[in-house]
Amino acid sequence: MTALEQQACAGSLDDVSLTELAERHGTPCYVYSAREVRAACARVIEAISPLPGAEASYAVKANGNLALLRIIAAAGLGFDVGSRGELARVLQAAPELAARTCMTGPCKSVPDIDAAVDAQIAAIVCESPAELERVRQAAQTADRKVRIGVRINPDVDAGTHRHITTGLAQGKFGVGLQTAMQMMQQADDDSNLSAGLLHCHIGSQIASAQPLIAAAEVIIELRNRLTGEAADCAIDLGGGFGIGDAGGRPQQDVLAELAGWLAAHAAGISFSFQPGRSIVARAGLLLTRVEYVKDNHILVDAAMNDLLRPALYDARHPIAVVGGQLAGPTGETAVAGPVCETADFLARNISLSARPGDLIAVCDAGAYGFVMASNYNGRLRPCELLIDNGTASVVRRRETIADAIALEQPDNQ
Repeated sequence: MTALEQQACAGSLDDVSLTELAERHGTPCYVYSAREVRAACARVIEAISPLPGAEASYAVKANGNLALLRIIAAAGLGFDVGSRGELARVLQAAPELAARTCMTGPCKSVPDIDAAVDAQIAAIVCESPAELERVRQAAQTADRKVRIGVRINPDVDAGTHRHITTGLAQGKFGVGLQTAMQMMQQADDDSNLSAGLLHCHIGSQIASAQPLIAAAEVIIELRNRLTGEAADCAIDLGGGFGIGDAGGRPQQDVLAELAGWLAAHAAGISFSFQPGRSIVARAGLLLTRVEYVKDNHILVDAAMNDLLRPALYDARHPIAVVGGQLAGPTGETAVAGPVCETADFLARNISLSARPGDLIAVCDAGAYGFVMASNYNGRLRPCELLIDNGTASVVRRRETIADAIALEQPDNQ
């Protein structure tokens, strides 16, 4: 049982009563621990310490709340963004870190690229020759030298769920080795571009260092074949480090083993990493109230529109009755929500007893929780709370019906 699971069973998070938070702010709601976010950042920095000058950049897609971004920036991490919207959040939370921010993603629009060029971020990682050409044109228009990276698809299986495996040849991400080499040399020959980075990201929830080492070997071999300034490029091995769920090894163990291997086999190369879920997942709880108990279903007021991961990935989140028991890993009970979909569940096949009115904590919900929330079924997105030094603050207020329909109002009404 993790520290946060123990706290949920005891009824608090960082010495703040979860029951009182639910009564004051309503449910469903997300609650984050600033202390755990800082601790996770420190673990990353310690794990990569064998690599001189190594950089860790938080993947904003995991949770883009401005309050969390400020904590992560202060803890010493840079940022990885996937859109101009995520970039705007970084520039709002920590404008001084534009130079430590990279933009990744398989389909960047012209406005995305223009925003990145204008902000003078560290690198724009290109995933196709056509995208490289868009960046070249943007750099030329801005009369600015832009550092680019190229995302390689190393055809390495991360050994995770098919929806979160991103390094196989048949996937949409990155380019093959020959194309990557051509793109790097093309950038090296262009006066508006700098070929500064080789990048890959093979998947999420990786519980072993071996697939990451295999990917590193592919990229290092390619780097050795480059010429000119491109031959001195840095290597970014992405993120996807597991948090130790489902019996896997936690992030710090996997990352430390990877860093140790790189220190022994790739001295003189600058490395960077992009942890996301492993920074914030265990820092967050989703609080939800039991509405009904029917047969083997515990029906709660949170739904798949609040936490999509179980429906999307078959993800398993530890669940506890606040002030009570942690759910057993096997059984016939399902925790389900109000949305009109069979897939609307937060947990299935667990053992848990609860009554109407009980408060339930869905643990490990700090990543890909609120950030993937929607208004499906006309539901309103929950509030987000942050506990820091024993004080809980609202870092995003609960959405109202007026908020949800505001963009649909005709101009004359």
